[in-house]
Amino acid sequence: MRRSPRPLREPDAGRSPDRPALPPLRLRTGIDLAEVARVEKLMATQPELQERVFTPRELAYCRRRKRVGEHLAGRWAAKEAVLKCLGTGMARGMEWTDIEVVNDRGGRPSVRLYGEVEAVARSLGMHQIEISLSHSGGLAVAHAVMVCLPDPPDTTEPERTTDTEATDTEAT
Repeated sequence: MRRSPRPLREPDAGRSPDRPALPPLRLRTGIDLAEVARVEKLMATQPELQERVFTPRELAYCRRRKRVGEHLAGRWAAKEAVLKCLGTGMARGMEWTDIEVVNDRGGRPSVRLYGEVEAVARSLGMHQIEISLSHSGGLAVAHAVMVCLPDPPDTTEPERTTDTEATDTEAT
């Protein structure tokens, strides 16, 4: 079978010539793996840690499940994955509870951000964040994808210097 010498669709087909194409969205990703037994042990030996890491809504959801530890480990991994999207780790002013994993009626998880975590995400141009959780074989994994709006175009003009100013600066 012969191949067509031109693409099936022109790159700008359907685009108004007077409206330029929008720059592509930016994606930031994070992934984390948590050992269920380790999270269970931490929660048992340091019960105060539960309220520092998980919101009351997260704790209530996990405690209603048959395998509480798997769900706590999944949320732990999700929080770590979100921090990896941000590229900050747990920075100053951030709290674990600034990241909350909630489920819709169908069970699909999503993330709500608060406080300093939300501020950092907004500064990166976050439009939305999606997560996926899974657990099996004593491990919980979470993958987060943050969709960020394109960088705004730089409208500032560089400072202009004359040849004389540049020479004077170099001479000093």
